[in-house]
Amino acid sequence: MKKLLYMTLLLIFILTAGITSAQTQAEGIKAALVVTPPGKSDLGWNFVHWLGCERAKDLGLIREYAEIVSSEANILSDLTLLAQSKEYDLIIVCGWEFLDALQVVANEFPDQNFVMTDVVAEFGEDEPGNFNTLSILFQQEQPSALVGALAALLAIHYDSPHVGIVLGIEGPVLYEFEMGYKWGVNWAANWVEENRPDLAAESKFINTPRKERVLWTYTGTWADPAKGREATEIQIRQGAVAVYAVAGSTGLGVLSYIDDYHKEQTIPFTDPPFAIGVDIAQDWMNPYIIASAMKRADVAVVEAAKLVQADMFRERVAEDHILWMNFANQGTWMSDEQSLDEFMQYMVRLGSLPAEERPKILEQWKELRAAQPSWIWEAIEELQEAIINGTVDIPRPFGEPAKWQIKELRAEYG
Repeated sequence: MKKLLYMTLLLIFILTAGITSAQTQAEGIKAALVVTPPGKSDLGWNFVHWLGCERAKDLGLIREYAEIVSSEANILSDLTLLAQSKEYDLIIVCGWEFLDALQVVANEFPDQNFVMTDVVAEFGEDEPGNFNTLSILFQQEQPSALVGALAALLAIHYDSPHVGIVLGIEGPVLYEFEMGYKWGVNWAANWVEENRPDLAAESKFINTPRKERVLWTYTGTWADPAKGREATEIQIRQGAVAVYAVAGSTGLGVLSYIDDYHKEQTIPFTDPPFAIGVDIAQDWMNPYIIASAMKRADVAVVEAAKLVQADMFRERVAEDHILWMNFANQGTWMSDEQSLDEFMQYMVRLGSLPAEERPKILEQWKELRAAQPSWIWEAIEELQEAIINGTVDIPRPFGEPAKWQIKELRAEYG
């Protein structure tokens, strides 16, 4: 009788534990997102991480999360307090300047799971951080090549001599944006010479020396829109048909300058100069943003949340402490109708876009794209397929620094 009672209680315990575990998994994990100022209001790199938390919440992967806006001065104490609390199943850290602090805290709290995006968190073989930290990196050269090709094709169509790019703080990750863009520009010029020799013969762009086709400026900051405007004005006045904004909040100055330039000059929105956004589908922000090179940190956050919820995070880290996001898993991409509409839905949720504006913006964006020649989009599709299939070799100064040296690349492409 006692044995039967014991077995019954044991069975109840096992079933109850199973139900509790299932309920916990169904509820999702608790996460903390640590970002640089100004937080998600940058509508760029920080925002797309916030978007990832929102998407994971919608999918039931995250039940609750906190957004912490930190700084270099406070990051060590902020991360320490988060880890000490033991409240979070996952701490996601966004910001190169937070790397040193993350490496310290990850080693001090071996039971805490960490994600570091956009830069590799390196640890000794036996250090705790080598088992609890996943670095998520992005092949940003891929969408940069695609928008570089688009910019060059537009320059050829509108007979402009240059395209432009405005960047933030110089460093290996930014080198991939820069060189991917320049490589894509060169690819497009070669494509036109081969497929549209009628256009190539008299093209100002084709006849501009290769090293001079791309106007490029490092502003040295992520948070100064005025510097973004200043750099863009110089490039537009030199004849850039489109400017690629790769500078965080500084890049918002690129977008606003081109917006103001169109209004002051009463230029139709379907005509240049155009802007090219970054990180998210920024195309919604004004009618002159023809595309965006997306680094989908939102996809990365969702993937990390899936691993933690399925209790496979440590296993994945043990296999390889780096997770690459690229065209193959759509962790990087060039904005299209689906991604633009999806991002606008979240902008409505955030309160940054009135719901009634969403369909209007989408229709205007379609009109902007349709106003450009079909051969441009045929070339873009060809390059996109080549990137997905791995038949082109785009420079990767960050991902493969031994193979791609920035000095050598600049000597070739300008």
